[in-house]
Amino acid sequence: MIDPSRPAIARNVSARRLEPKERLFDAAICVALENGFGKVTLDAVARQAGISKGGLLHHFATKKHLIRAMLVHYADAASDRHLQGIEVDPLAVAALVAAAEDTLLLETISTKVDIQKSGAGQRAAQLALASSFASRLSLRDL
Repeated sequence: MIDPSRPAIARNVSARRLEPKERLFDAAICVALENGFGKVTLDAVARQAGISKGGLLHHFATKKHLIRAMLVHYADAASDRHLQGIEVDPLAVAALVAAAEDTLLLETISTKVDIQKSGAGQRAAQLALASSFASRLSLRDL
């Protein structure tokens, strides 16, 4: 039964089979949307994905590794094939989780979203990128 109080991404996750890493990415998105972008923890992601923390650590040694992999996965247009019917932009959520953790993580997708590396202006560019991702979120159905 579909629970209308759960985020759209969480409702869609239960309706399809995912590879373990995709399940962890989707779980991290759910945690971010439910608890806040700065409140994503490995424990919460493992719990949401229904695996042990050791199982999560088998795939990602640290939270930063998880976030970097999420950014790459969601920035790749080919990965969007399994996201039909989801109203939240998972790349935007992943970018905001990255910005909450460490803005340097945004360099992971800098070539895909055209962040310019210009010394002191780099942090401003990263923050502008996070802001643009924040504007892409559609949270009306959460």
